[in-house]
Amino acid sequence: MQLSPTEIEQFKQDGYLVFRQLIDMELLNEIRNQTKNHLQLRLPPFELEAELGYPKAPQSVEDEGGLTIRRLLLAFSRDASFREWGKNRMVKAILQQLLDSEEIKLVQSHHNCIMTKQPEYSSKTMWHRDVRYWKFSDSELINSWLAMGSETNENGCLKVIPGSHRMALSAGMVDEELFLKVDHPDAQPWLEQAIDVTLQAGDVLLFHAAIFHAANHNRTDQAKFSLVYSYHGSATQPLAGSKSTTFEEISV
Repeated sequence: MQLSPTEIEQFKQDGYLVFRQLIDMELLNEIRNQTKNHLQLRLPPFELEAELGYPKAPQSVEDEGGLTIRRLLLAFSRDASFREWGKNRMVKAILQQLLDSEEIKLVQSHHNCIMTKQPEYSSKTMWHRDVRYWKFSDSELINSWLAMGSETNENGCLKVIPGSHRMALSAGMVDEELFLKVDHPDAQPWLEQAIDVTLQAGDVLLFHAAIFHAANHNRTDQAKFSLVYSYHGSATQPLAGSKSTTFEEISV
């Protein structure tokens, strides 16, 4: 999987690339089936929408929809199909070029999950950078977002602000939880550039872990599922004793 100089430069400037139909459909079907099975059986560990309290989510686990699962955690260890995708050779080849590193590590301590957006009880995700709470020697990490089905604005596709991984934050641009303040005057020019990343089943979005991104809640009657992993190269290392070293990293 050889990237063109234009694609590499585009990622450097915009902070993301989309690859269409990158996964074998048989493997995708197995990943989708395993996801539905794990959700139906409520196999732990998982995170509930009500536990985060984001907009549109149930306010507590006692409320209607309060037991809605937001994320199935520790995806890599859940099933062989998830592990096969996590170590996909084409994805590795792309990451080697974007990160300029022969060695690629999959991070088990962050993301490493199946993101779900369920009908009725899914939440809105506010503008944030994934590296806000991660502890690494630098921010050169890339997230892989595999769409298991159609992803649109209606069912809560990812929104990104192109180039925002290079954004220098001015005073007061983020709140105490490091979400971007949408009413801050310095944020307005950036937000005007935001785009929806629409995907189809089997498409893969690779995006820089420092790019600002967000998502609406699911306004359809069908659930949306995405498998998300994070990777880094040899020059980037988790800081000893931090949450980023909770689980052993995987050599891809």
